[in-house]
Amino acid sequence: MGGLKKAYELLGAKTPLELSNLYSIEDQKLMKSNNWDYANPDLITNKVKNILESINESDLTDEEKEWRQEILWFWYHHAISCAIWRYQDKEAAKLYASRALEYQSEDHPNKVTKLLHLLVNDQFEEAEEWAQTIQEEPEKGTGSELLKEYKEQGFFKK
Repeated sequence: MGGLKKAYELLGAKTPLELSNLYSIEDQKLMKSNNWDYANPDLITNKVKNILESINESDLTDEEKEWRQEILWFWYHHAISCAIWRYQDKEAAKLYASRALEYQSEDHPNKVTKLLHLLVNDQFEEAEEWAQTIQEEPEKGTGSELLKEYKEQGFFKK
């Protein structure tokens, strides 16, 4: 378990899947309360993310690697939104979108990450095309709302 031990202890997890599930619970609490913030080092989500990024992946089992990657994708996915709507920081949004795509597995069902990546990089036509591939709700509705907001006012105030 090595470096993962700190993350397990922080969340009270015993398995990689439990770590991911408990992380998601904490993440969703912060998102719902509008307190998710990549700039706050005291948040448990940021502590877990920092621990996971400091771990040498070659020291992990395949299952640990898989759930580490999922948690890091989730963190970066939410960091994109935080950069856009909390901080109006286009460069941070671009960085976090690129990192989220790096961590997102090829067979991952989420399609909003790529849509956000295209939009923060001002690739609106490509984003519209990508949005057409989103068939499942609530992502389809989320995609439509993101395109509408971007088209009407942009994500970043000039």
